[in-house]
Amino acid sequence: MAIADAQGRLTFANAALSRLWGYPDSETLLGRSLFELWKTAEGPELTLKRIRDSRVQYVEIPAQRADGSVFHLGITAEAIASSTGELTPVLVSFTDISERKHLEAQLMHAQKMESIGRLAGGVAHDFNNLLTVISGGIELGLAMLAPGEPSCRHLLDAAEAARSAATLTRQLLAFSRKSAIAPRALDLVALLSRVENMVVRLLGEDIQLETIYGADVTPICFDPGQVEQIILNLAVNARDAMVGGGRLTIATSTVVIPADASESTVRPRPGKHALLTVSDDGVGMSDEVRTHLFEPFFTTKEAGKGTGLGLAMVYGAVQQNGGSIEVESEPGRGATFKIYLPAAEVVPSAPPKRTLSPAPLARVASILLVEDDARVGAFSKTVLEQLGHTVHYLTNGDAALAALPALQPAPELLITDVVMPGLNGRVLAERVAAVLPGIPVLFVSGYTRNMIADHGGLSEKTEFLAKPYSAQELAQRVRRLLEKAASALS
Repeated sequence: MAIADAQGRLTFANAALSRLWGYPDSETLLGRSLFELWKTAEGPELTLKRIRDSRVQYVEIPAQRADGSVFHLGITAEAIASSTGELTPVLVSFTDISERKHLEAQLMHAQKMESIGRLAGGVAHDFNNLLTVISGGIELGLAMLAPGEPSCRHLLDAAEAARSAATLTRQLLAFSRKSAIAPRALDLVALLSRVENMVVRLLGEDIQLETIYGADVTPICFDPGQVEQIILNLAVNARDAMVGGGRLTIATSTVVIPADASESTVRPRPGKHALLTVSDDGVGMSDEVRTHLFEPFFTTKEAGKGTGLGLAMVYGAVQQNGGSIEVESEPGRGATFKIYLPAAEVVPSAPPKRTLSPAPLARVASILLVEDDARVGAFSKTVLEQLGHTVHYLTNGDAALAALPALQPAPELLITDVVMPGLNGRVLAERVAAVLPGIPVLFVSGYTRNMIADHGGLSEKTEFLAKPYSAQELAQRVRRLLEKAASALS
């Protein structure tokens, strides 16, 4: 608190005010102009007049303490009426609102990232439909050509480009936290040891890798493929930041976040975590760059040197698996990424040994195919008919239910998109099963299993095929389902 006279000079300042500004005592402030502390664009005289005219005024401004540190101020100024009715002294309260401004910025950032995530997920869904048709058409075209045909090379190049495009959509889905994941108990140190050689090859000869594995690092609950992608993407990002060479340090440790930890920063949930720290001594980054660091397609690299999706994928994967990520960096002083990975409740088990099993026998069947994207439906129908199946193709759930009683031969398998106008795939499957009990169902979608939870709540045991899928993938999945159904009846 402070009081200023009619000219704006401080006549009173309490001890809290001197502590706020970093002065040794309140006496230091007396006699100074109020506007040494309150920087106004309109000047002292106009500001005082505005206070006296409105009686009370509130503003929020950035400020600088005596030691040069910057903080945010909320200032309330009130003109005090004298006994004669004149408005002379001004009572001013200063409140440090840095914490609130920081939380507001975090909230705005989280909302922006969530909005970008929804957009990215929607784009990936639509693009996956297109890629199913593009990749499928290329695959069918190649099957019709002799291996030596000159046009095969062009189709193979197009197929490779389609696979690259599919990788981009997976990264978009990872950012939007909607990619399909299978988290399980993992030994983080063992996993890092497996990918260490790969990281060395990515870094090149002029960058040294140092690994510091803490003792008794807690097992984590995470999708193993995404952990590897996180490490590799951070390694590539660090490599590109160390143009003239340098050192990349990867360290692991166990941390416990107390329940009463401050919420002023983006921190992991309370409890035990494995901390994965990836540090480089590259060019570092400004606060502005750090603000946009995890946004899809944001990059500081030259055109053609990166997609801007690597760190977006890291952010999405960490968030989706229940972890947290922090970044510390300054220009010219490198960067440190701290990834908090949730601890597993069970001890990791050794991966099961793979055994060879004979390929299932092929058989043809009557299939009900429901797909609202006509191009995807036409491709899938073509593939299934080439395999000898009878295909009843409908474009939506209502039409499929209406046609079901008259379909001959009766469907032995239902293949349905999940997210459709009208009936969604899960409801359609339930109603078809009421007419044809025990019919196997294959759900397909341009979204992934996690993303379509709100459109039917598919369980982990549900047969699901994500777009884009190839003719071979569709054929293998249909064959497996038909043979599984036949085995159940025998």
